[in-house]
Formats: sequence, C-alpha cells, structure tokens
Amino acid sequence: MIIWLASYPKSGNTWLRMFLKSYFSKPNEKFSLDGSILDSFKAQGFPDQQTLDHLKIDYNKFEEIAKNWEAMQDYINLNKRTNFIKTHSAMCKVGPYRFTTLRNTKGGIYIVRDPRDVIISLSHHMGLDQEQTFHHMSSSYNFEYPLTGAKGYEKSLMGSWSDHYNSWKNYKSSKILIIKYEDMVLDELNTFNKIINYLGEIDDVEFNSDKITKALKQTQFKELQKLEKAEGFLEKGKGELFFRKGKIGTWKDEVSSNLVNKIEKLFKNEMKELGYL
Repeated sequence: MIIWLASYPKSGNTWLRMFLKSYFSKPNEKFSLDGSILDSFKAQGFPDQQTLDHLKIDYNKFEEIAKNWEAMQDYINLNKRTNFIKTHSAMCKVGPYRFTTLRNTKGGIYIVRDPRDVIISLSHHMGLDQEQTFHHMSSSYNFEYPLTGAKGYEKSLMGSWSDHYNSWKNYKSSKILIIKYEDMVLDELNTFNKIINYLGEIDDVEFNSDKITKALKQTQFKELQKLEKAEGFLEKGKGELFFRKGKIGTWKDEVSSNLVNKIEKLFKNEMKELGYL
C-alpha cells in the first residue's frame, strides 16, 4: 500500500523523503541522496518513467496517464509492502479517473509552504523569472514536467498553489497529515516526532527517538547541500543547487511588493487559514 509524500514543488517533500530514508536505514548503511534503484526512497516521483514504460502507457497524452493512475499504483503495490511515494500531483479527478483510491492508498503526508517563499525556490528550480513562476502557480491548468530523461510531457496535474493544497486537505478517504514547512524549520523535533507518530498510527511504524535524532542530524540542510555538491542530485532542475537555502521568510527581501500583493490577494483564504497572513 502507498503512503504519499506530497507537496507543491519546492515545499519540502524531498527533505521529508530524505528524513524518512535516514530513519529507516540500517545502522551501518551509508546515507546518500540518490541511492540505488532498489532504494525505497528513490528520487523519481509518481508517475515515474520506468513504470510508464513497463506498462506501455502513452505518456504523451495526459489522459492516458490519468486513465492508468490506478493501474500504475496496482503495479507498485505488487511488492505487498508499504511504499513511500513522492508526488507533486494534486489529489484530483480527470473525467472518471481519480488520482487514487483506498484500493492502493493507506495515507499521506502533505507539506505546505508559504507561497511567497515557494515562488523564489521554484523560479530558481524552473529557470524562470518570478512573474513567469507566479503565472504557473496561479493557473489551474499547471502541469509538472519531467526534469530528466524523456522529452517534456504533462506528467502530473498540479493546478494552482491553492488548488493543490485544498485537494489534499479535502481528501477524506484516508487520513492525510498536513505539515507546514515552516514548522519543519522552526520546530523540527516536535514536527518530525509528529510524522513518525502518524506513521505509527496508520502503518505500525516504531517510534525510536534515537533514530529521529540521527535522521535529523543527517538531513540538516547544510548536510544535504554538502552531499549534493559532492555527489550531484537527480532532482536538481535548472538552478545551481536543489538544496539552495532552505530558509523561511526570504520573500521579504527577494520578492517585489507588487508580486507579494498579487500572491496575497489570490491565495488570501488559504494563507489566512495557515497563519501566513
């Protein structure tokens, strides 16, 4: 069964994935960003190229990807174990096809981040200026495209920043834990304790404070940055580094007041709900 690690891009689900990778690692296992193809926390998010190719899905038509969401998840779950799967997809429905159902999903952890900070990281990642990035973040027809491998195609339907957040917040078929990126930074121990407790609730994961301490140490932002500089990283995108700053509130100095006003006006309800306004 799948436990989703979900977020809008550049909101923290790669950091979460690295934390869980460290937490579940064997005592003497070397920690790395990309790992082997057998890595339970490998970089490629859902849907990944290997599964699309194996099931002979015509990924140049997004309707074909949506039609086969459940078939791909059935294939993933053939291993009869818990699969932690990263995704940037909205929890959406395309025609009669739902992104997932209880047949394949046990739960999910959703990371949400202040959109005024998202726009900075995402613009670097996509190689676009902030106005162009805002255009993407405000469109309900915003898609994720692969960073590497096959030529660009519509991989996941993300929608706007608010569409994305609301789609996961309103999913009721299984329990979704919503975590704020800012809490991961400012109150990391309590926040990651909450994550492991949630996994214990839905998947009988053992709570081990020593493992949490080790995982937090291994996945400090500066440590991830060092590893990326030494090893490279498949998810880097068009910026110089994937793990660029990892700070909060940088929008105050890096985003124009005009663009801040646009973001706050468009996403006012969700930002108030989350305590960003």
